[in-house]
Amino acid sequence: MAEYGTSVETTASPERVWKIWSDMSTWGGWNPNVSTMEWQGGFAQGTEGVMNTRAGQHHKMKLVEVQPGRFFALETSVVPGTRFRFNCRVEPAGGKTKISQMVEIKGPLGPIMQGMMGPQVSKEFGTLLANLAKRAEAG
Repeated sequence: MAEYGTSVETTASPERVWKIWSDMSTWGGWNPNVSTMEWQGGFAQGTEGVMNTRAGQHHKMKLVEVQPGRFFALETSVVPGTRFRFNCRVEPAGGKTKISQMVEIKGPLGPIMQGMMGPQVSKEFGTLLANLAKRAEAG
């Protein structure tokens, strides 16, 4: 299945990036789409919550996979018959840290929606990852 997304590199340590990214209370400060996150149960696999957007939308989300310090995946259903999975990764990259976010669209209508919505959904990833990197570099 195709993924759409991007990566950025930062001088911040992987641990520093992870500390910020796994603290959903910070997301409104660096993610241009998020106003607040209402999350139950902490940053752990199986927990759920709501992402409130600056555009006034509310998306129910679930952490479907967490590999502490390295990777997490969030899923939501924005369009009936689909599941949007956001794959978020932090990894060392030759003295720097690579931060990646990809989206894949699954479900019965996933193959149809993938090419139409994947590029649209992922277009902000470069900005939000750059903002996350700046936040991490600031200490």
